[in-house]
Amino acid sequence: MTRDLFLVLLLICLPKCIQGKHLLRFLTFCQKDVAGDGQYDIEYDSDQLLYVDPITYRAVPRLPEFAEQWIPDPGLAKDTYVSLGTCKYNIPRAIKGENSPPEAIVIPTSLIYPKQDMEIGVPNTLICFVNDFHPPVVDITWTRNGQFVDQSEVSQTQYYSNSDFSFRTSSYLNFTPQENDIYSCSVGHISLQAPLTRFWASFNILEHTTFILKETI
Repeated sequence: MTRDLFLVLLLICLPKCIQGKHLLRFLTFCQKDVAGDGQYDIEYDSDQLLYVDPITYRAVPRLPEFAEQWIPDPGLAKDTYVSLGTCKYNIPRAIKGENSPPEAIVIPTSLIYPKQDMEIGVPNTLICFVNDFHPPVVDITWTRNGQFVDQSEVSQTQYYSNSDFSFRTSSYLNFTPQENDIYSCSVGHISLQAPLTRFWASFNILEHTTFILKETI
């Protein structure tokens, strides 16, 4: 199923923007025919400050420290509601206005690595970083010694927009390294006929990548 994507950007230059140093960005994106889809972000120099939950319209800071130092505008919920509604409204009109252009499909890249230097028996976190893909829908699964990891053990960030309008996301798995453990992170995407898979081993870092371009019909 084709997922048409529509993005709205509001770029604000801060005082040092004249020197090309800082950029505050308000980003809204939504997709056609994806129920409950929509995202409203505020980013500073490509780092997310907060996002607004599209269901509760509550501002959620990317890091807890932000909540202590910054209070969102009370009108942010209304702005998000209007912005997401406008985004959905404009998708079919933008498609028609551009004569139904083909959807941009870009193959993801991925990396798997531990958050901290690894020590056997010491709790750590494995990170699967998926980048440079479009459209922003990926399916990330983990295995431990060949067995699928329950999704309740995994957390994932939102989809973040890159400067070229591709996307990135990270998946996190808390674990305690044991000798001879082997983990894998597999990424499914519309551009791939088979998942893109990376392996990580406690005794050595092993990387294996497999992907096949989806056939064009």
